[in-house]
Amino acid sequence: MTVRTRWRHVKRYRQIAAVLMKYGLGYVLEQSGLYRFLPLPRSAVLRACDTSREACLGGRLSAALMELGPAFVKVGQMLSTRADLFPVEFIEELERLQDKVNPFPYPQVVEQLTRELGPPDQVFASFDPQPLAAASLGQVHRATLRSGEAVIVKVQRPGIQEQVENDLEIMESLAAMVEHRSPWARQVGLAALTAEYGRMLRRELDYDREAKNTERCYRNFAGDARVVIPRLYGQYSTPRVITEEYIEGVKLSDIRELDARGWDRSRISRLGTEAFLTQILVHGFFQADPHQGNMLAVAEDRIAFIDFGQMGSITGRRLEVLGGLLVSVTRQDIDGVIAAFQDLGIIPEGPVNVESLQDDIADLVERVYSREIGDIDMNRLRVDLMDLSFRYRLQLPPYLMAIFKALVTVEGVGKKLDPGFNFAEVATELAEKVVKERLSPENLLRTARRRYYHDIRPLLGLPRNFNNLVRITGQNRLG
Repeated sequence: MTVRTRWRHVKRYRQIAAVLMKYGLGYVLEQSGLYRFLPLPRSAVLRACDTSREACLGGRLSAALMELGPAFVKVGQMLSTRADLFPVEFIEELERLQDKVNPFPYPQVVEQLTRELGPPDQVFASFDPQPLAAASLGQVHRATLRSGEAVIVKVQRPGIQEQVENDLEIMESLAAMVEHRSPWARQVGLAALTAEYGRMLRRELDYDREAKNTERCYRNFAGDARVVIPRLYGQYSTPRVITEEYIEGVKLSDIRELDARGWDRSRISRLGTEAFLTQILVHGFFQADPHQGNMLAVAEDRIAFIDFGQMGSITGRRLEVLGGLLVSVTRQDIDGVIAAFQDLGIIPEGPVNVESLQDDIADLVERVYSREIGDIDMNRLRVDLMDLSFRYRLQLPPYLMAIFKALVTVEGVGKKLDPGFNFAEVATELAEKVVKERLSPENLLRTARRRYYHDIRPLLGLPRNFNNLVRITGQNRLG
C-alpha cells in the first residue's frame, strides 16, 4: 500500500486490523501487512493464526466481514460465487453473510430526499416515516404521490457512497499487498478480482441502474398477465432515490395469511417457480438474489417480483449452450456435458485430467438420476458441483453460480409453500419447452446468421489480409 493511501486511511486500517485480530485471523493480518497497525509484535500476531477446518475459518472470516461493514460484506458475498478458489465449507459460510442493519433516522431520510427531489411534504401527498425494510445500502418507505398513486420510495443511506469508496480503495490496496506476498493470490489474480468486485458494488450503488433493471423486467413480462412487475416513476427517481408502484400482496413466507385467504399454495408454488425460471431461460435476465421478501402472491394465480438491484444476465449464445448442457444432462451424455463446459469456459486452460473429470461428472449425473425426479435436492447438486469445481479448478462463471443459488432459494420457497412440491418436474417441463423453441427453424436460422457475422465472416478476410501482409513485407513497409 502506498504511504499516501496508508496515512489517509490510517484510522480505518487500525479498525480492520483490530477486527481481524479479534477473530483470530492472524494469517490475513500477516499476508496483508496490517499487523503493522496493531500495538503487538509480529510474533504475537502470527500466534493468532488459526488454520483449523475451512468451515470454522470461513465462519470467523464471515463474522469479521459483518463487523467491518457493507463493502466488506458485499465483497464477501461476491467471493462466495468463486467455487474454483475456495472449498465448499468456506463458500457456504460466505453465503450466509447478511447485510442486516438498523434503519437510519427519519431526519436523514428527509435530508436525502430534499437534496434529490425536494422537501417530501411538497413532493408527496403522504410519506410514512417508518421504513418497510432497511439494508446496508438503503431503506424503503411507503408514500402516496400527489396524483394519488401508492408508491414505495427507496432512499440510499446518507454517506454510504463515500464509506464504500474508502473501503474499496483499502481493499484494492490490501489485495495488491497480498498478491506481492502470496503465490496463490498472484495465481488467481486477487487484485484484479477485487477491482472487478469493486466495479460491481459501485454499479449496485447507482440507483439509475436499478431503475433500468426494473423497466427491463417490466417490459419482459408485459405480455404475461400472471406476473406483476412494479411500474417505475422516473420523474421521482434519481441515482440515490427510486420511486416505484406499491404492490399489494402477501409474502410467500406468510403461510398463515395465504391460508386465511383460501389460496391454493401448491398452485402459487408452481406459478412462482415457472415465473422465475422464465426470467432465466426465456429472458436471460434474472434476479440474482431472490428471497421470500421480494416475491409476493398478489392472487392465487398472480405473482409479483420486486427489488431489481442485483441482476444476472445471460447472452443468447450462453443460453444456447446452457440448453445443450441441459439436454446432455437429461440424456446422461457425459461427452456433451464436457463439451458444454468447454464452450462455457468452465474447464480452464492447462493440464486437466479429462478422464478423471469425466468419471466424476458421470458419477454426479448418475447420483442425480438414481433418485426420483421430485427428490432431487438442488442444494446437494450445487454443493457437489462446487466441490467438483474446487478439485479441478473449474471456473464456474458468476452468472452460473448465481443461477444455482437462485434456484436453491426458489426450490426452498416452493417446498415451504407445498411440502410435496416437485421443483425438478416444473423446471424440466419449462426447460424442454424452451429448448424445443430454440431448435425451431426460425431460431436456428437466426443463430446461424449470428454465428456467421461473429465467427465465420471475420475468417473470410484472412486470405486477403495475408496477401496484403506479403505485399507490404516485400515493399519493406512493415513498422
